[in-house]
Amino acid sequence: MTEHTEKDVLMKCTKCGYEEEVPRWLIDELFPNVPEENYMMHCPECDHKMIVKKIIQ
Repeated sequence: MTEHTEKDVLMKCTKCGYEEEVPRWLIDELFPNVPEENYMMHCPECDHKMIVKKIIQ
């Protein structure tokens, strides 16, 4: 059994409500020096803004 030690970020679309877990390392590479509560990306379902719902440990 492997143990999951990497942090993920649960992102939620502000329009359609779609949620997706994204590895924090990926977002850190896309947005260096941005506080994690300010991460933002485009929703793959409706192309609207996704924001951080919570940080998953």
